[in-house]
Amino acid sequence: MNFFGYQEQARKNTAILIVLFVLSVILISMAVYFAMVLGILMGQMFVDQDTGFMGFSANQLWSWDVFYVSTGITLAVILGGSVYRIRALSEGGGAAVARMLGGTYLPSASRSPLDRRLLNVVEEMAIASGLPVPPVYLLEQQGINAFAAGFSPSDTVVGITRGALELLNRDQLQGVMAHEFSHILNGDSAMKMRMMGLLFGITLVSDAGIVLMTMKPTSRYSRERGTHPGLLVMGLLLFVVGTVGVVMADFIKRAVSRQREFLADASAVQFTRNPAGIADALKIIGGYKAGSKVSHVATGQVSHFFFGNALKSWYASDWWATHPPLEERIKRIEPRFEGKFEKVNYKTRSSANISHAAAELMVAPDDEVAVSYVSPDDIISRVGSPNIESVQEATLLMAKMPARIRDFAHDPYTARAAVYALLLNRDTQKKRVQLQVLEKTADPSVFRETLEIQMEVEGLASELRLPLAEMVLPALKEMSLPQYTIFKKSVGAVIKADHSVSLFEFVLYRMLIRRLDGEFTRSAPLPMKYYRMKTIFPHVVVVLALLARTGHGENAASVFTESMALLVDEEHLLPDKKNARFSHFDKALTELNMATPHLKESILKAAVHCVLCNGVISVKEGELLRAVADGLDCPMPLMVAG
Repeated sequence: MNFFGYQEQARKNTAILIVLFVLSVILISMAVYFAMVLGILMGQMFVDQDTGFMGFSANQLWSWDVFYVSTGITLAVILGGSVYRIRALSEGGGAAVARMLGGTYLPSASRSPLDRRLLNVVEEMAIASGLPVPPVYLLEQQGINAFAAGFSPSDTVVGITRGALELLNRDQLQGVMAHEFSHILNGDSAMKMRMMGLLFGITLVSDAGIVLMTMKPTSRYSRERGTHPGLLVMGLLLFVVGTVGVVMADFIKRAVSRQREFLADASAVQFTRNPAGIADALKIIGGYKAGSKVSHVATGQVSHFFFGNALKSWYASDWWATHPPLEERIKRIEPRFEGKFEKVNYKTRSSANISHAAAELMVAPDDEVAVSYVSPDDIISRVGSPNIESVQEATLLMAKMPARIRDFAHDPYTARAAVYALLLNRDTQKKRVQLQVLEKTADPSVFRETLEIQMEVEGLASELRLPLAEMVLPALKEMSLPQYTIFKKSVGAVIKADHSVSLFEFVLYRMLIRRLDGEFTRSAPLPMKYYRMKTIFPHVVVVLALLARTGHGENAASVFTESMALLVDEEHLLPDKKNARFSHFDKALTELNMATPHLKESILKAAVHCVLCNGVISVKEGELLRAVADGLDCPMPLMVAG
């Protein structure tokens, strides 16, 4: 199964999640009804036996009036809680989960050897897979664990514990991060966010029971003291019934999450081509006293996000846990594993890790890795499934990046200057006009930094421009909303200053602003509304026409016709240039992003065929193809020109 198949499977898993949620609500509603009935009967023991409640008396077991009231209250609690939590998560994204666990943002400009090693690994993984570089959060926990959380790649964050940072070497960190990136690529992170919101509601019934048990008379003239016996019994029963919700929540987590962990392990091995990396990380967890435990009040709510079992309870190694047993996970990677874990000494291992991390920063990558693409199917197979060659190529590109530019990219202040410098035209006259506009719109200090770095960015190799744009994302997400407003306005002004928009300017603006808008505006995700190729055909024409014209000159018409033939049986001619504006292309990508995963696969395959038709991928074609893939939310691996 490829990336698009996993996306389709994630949709089906979400449907299964909703079905299980509905069944849980029905079960809890019935349990609450009988708890209320029993509470009413117990309450009548302390008052006049002939007095009924809502027409309910001790000689009957069913009352529609009581059922309507109990079910209404139950649905209000469950659905209200779920909607509230999903809304809160939507506004906060993956960062909301990290902060809920007490995580602190790890600055992109951190100079600590251990921090730098982790941030480099995350950058490599993101650039290799075509995902936005996610912000990293550090949890001050001694257990070895990590997680990825977010509704979409744009709002996804990666979290890691102090124990994992200090006890895992680079290969092991790479294995753990590959596991978490696999969750992002396979759609698991988004599904887990929805699951967290839904499950929050069904665990609120027990809280309602606690409220009833502790409720006091509201009137100061009342002679009663303490909770009414009926409310006390009803509250106690609701609290007990609420455990049904807790049990159902754990069951749903296990039903949906467990096999996804095996899949992410396998994907991580494929990603890094280093089974020992993730297997050794699991072995260290098994031999470490704290294991993968995360001691926090919110751990139970987010236990299904973690790399390892974050809970230590009576069922931690049981079939009921959200994660498979360590031994089983390791044996699937290393069949000869005998189940023995060596004890881990924290001080010894962490000290050695710090020394190794410092040494790694001084070592340059070995000779270049050739990445060849022989067919559209070959490229499509790598969408959402990056391999070790992609990681090595990303490492080499980062090593080629001048140190000063890397420093600019990692600082939230100077990252803006790096973006401005990327947009400056190499024509002296046009650049002068752009700088005049930028001086009026940008922050004065950032403008000065732009003047400082512009020449170095101008000398940057063409294939390093988009990787630099990827690298600046975490730093740019540290801006305040007013700073982002000025930044967005300045970027647009610089692009328009010379009264023309280049292909690179369009690609850079679309990728950056699309990803950053999700961070600062929290707009609702686009719905899925296209299920047939016929409904999106006009938008496909716009995209393929621009791709054909970008790199094929006089052959554009025949390339367009060949690419369209992959999607429809009829022959289609290349439309004239009046519909070839970037605004039309932008609108077309927005619409195509609302198609099903299988339709996106067909569209992207036709786009790749269009680019690769002459056997060569130019820098411009590679950049435009990355923009198409990004617009479809299909992470494209690095494209090599030539």
